[in-house]
Amino acid sequence: MKLQKTIYSLLLAATAIFASCSDEFFDTAPADDLTGKETYASTANIDALVNGTLRYLMESSTSQDNPGYAAIILSQEVMGEDAIARDGVYGFRDSYPFRDPYDNTTRRALFFWSFQYKVIDNCNNIIAYVDQASGPEADKKYLKGQALALRAFVYLNLVGQYQFTYAKDKTAKAVPIYTEPTSPASQPKPRATVEEVYNQVISDLTAAETLLQGFKRVVKNRPDVNVVKGLFARAYLNTGKWDLAAAKATEARVGYAIMEPGQYLQGFNDVSNVEWIWGHPQKADQNLGGASYFAYIDVTPATGYRSIMPDPFFRKLFLDQDIRKSLFELVTTPADPMYRWYKYKKFVDKTDRSGNIVLMRSSEMALIQAEGKARLNDLSGAITALNDVRIKRNLPAIVDGTLDQPALIEEILLERRRELWGEGFRLPDILRLQRSVVRNETTDTFKSGTSDVVIKGHYIRVFPDNSQFVPNSPYYLFSIPINEINTNPNL
Repeated sequence: MKLQKTIYSLLLAATAIFASCSDEFFDTAPADDLTGKETYASTANIDALVNGTLRYLMESSTSQDNPGYAAIILSQEVMGEDAIARDGVYGFRDSYPFRDPYDNTTRRALFFWSFQYKVIDNCNNIIAYVDQASGPEADKKYLKGQALALRAFVYLNLVGQYQFTYAKDKTAKAVPIYTEPTSPASQPKPRATVEEVYNQVISDLTAAETLLQGFKRVVKNRPDVNVVKGLFARAYLNTGKWDLAAAKATEARVGYAIMEPGQYLQGFNDVSNVEWIWGHPQKADQNLGGASYFAYIDVTPATGYRSIMPDPFFRKLFLDQDIRKSLFELVTTPADPMYRWYKYKKFVDKTDRSGNIVLMRSSEMALIQAEGKARLNDLSGAITALNDVRIKRNLPAIVDGTLDQPALIEEILLERRRELWGEGFRLPDILRLQRSVVRNETTDTFKSGTSDVVIKGHYIRVFPDNSQFVPNSPYYLFSIPINEINTNPNL
């Protein structure tokens, strides 16, 4: 099976990454390249491999438009309705119309599948060999916990990318589960069910939560107990276990206050932000030019792709006093390549192109807490959690008793759209809620001299076969690449 041969080469790929890692962000880089058993000989070496695996997840790329995990985040945004891949601009113009990664012959379909399974295989090796390494027992425990958490994170992504929601059919076939190190001789696995994948995720997180007790990370790129609790919250939200989702989200928030209104305007580019629970720090030499998250979502520079734009209807979801609404800017200069588009300046790269990537925030956890409580009909508890976010965005608190359960749930879901734009949650929420993408043609205008000029918005409002958007469409799912299908008869 080609996948087995591909993921077997991860060690070389990860070694190449962490061997070049001289950042003071991480006190983990080995002095020399490591190969074979030497990689797992000591906890210091395995710590470097964990770091290399995290960097591989976030920074590996097969092309400019596949900047690691960020490519998945951006694809999941433009496959919804609140973000648009600007017409004719490189990057995500084929994800926006549901052609890529739906088409299993594309390099993006291959990349999304193969690089995630590479990360899983490296986690499997760490889990298998860390106990035999030399070094402190506490370090072994923490390294195994991080590997389990990272494996759970990737499987949680995969099960939502390649199959419909748990609530629709938990017995549907999703993705293969690998928990042992692979080699070219390994037998390929069949697709596990959605329920089986979630069971694996919960099992990994349960073990990680125990192993990571007492772990004090130096940098927020490493999964710790708060990250594990946040991943629990996501998994329980996806599976409709509302009480557990709310409880774990509440725990994940501990120690991470929601940022003040003014902080929301600072560019979402630094893990030191008070509410970032998990993020990817990087220096300019790690942010690979066009192959980077900010190259596509940062619309403020005069050059660059600047390809991810907000829908004008998305802007209308915000009240005027909302601090987030001040981030919209309509381009009215005809000579500007972004003429007639709204810019949404939530994400602004640092001046040296070292912008950090957010992976989990306390605002997300507050909204999971709110939704879980609302679905359990604890409306007061839900409103309290929702207001934690609203007040910090300059919005008035919702008064207890003013919204019934359905209206409150819809308000929470709207707040997820407003708050989490650009962070990769839109398509997963559409699938989780079994709803349809809704893209409307804008007729909004602005004055240019004496003329009314139409603002740009959605220019693709049907699926590739010209059918209308519907819930649970296969166009929403990522495709197992054709070469994997051809080489794994068990799929």
